[in-house]
Amino acid sequence: MGYIHSCDIITYVKKNYSGRSIVYPVASLISFLIRAWLCYNSIDNIPILKDHIANSILLEVVSLYTILMVISRAIVGNFYKKGEAPIFGAIAYFFVYLLNLGIMYAIMLVLTKIGVLPI
Repeated sequence: MGYIHSCDIITYVKKNYSGRSIVYPVASLISFLIRAWLCYNSIDNIPILKDHIANSILLEVVSLYTILMVISRAIVGNFYKKGEAPIFGAIAYFFVYLLNLGIMYAIMLVLTKIGVLPI
């Protein structure tokens, strides 16, 4: 993950959200950065396949992040309609995503502990 300078973030928000509330884009950006960091430090550190190259290819084809996103959006979609309260939606998605990430990480740790992973 590349280095993001705080001035770049401020410039982006001012350019794209001038005259509108910047609470949602800032909350959304913070949510994304935290989720990306947590995913990188959890799921990416558990190999699914013994071969490192095959593991990288598998994670590109079957993205665990995409699976987490789809599950999290489906859950949040049960109680939130897009556009009603964007900041609530961003916060709800963040916490549901983290819960799903924790569950997936725990399952992967158990599978590693009992010897199922890496295959």
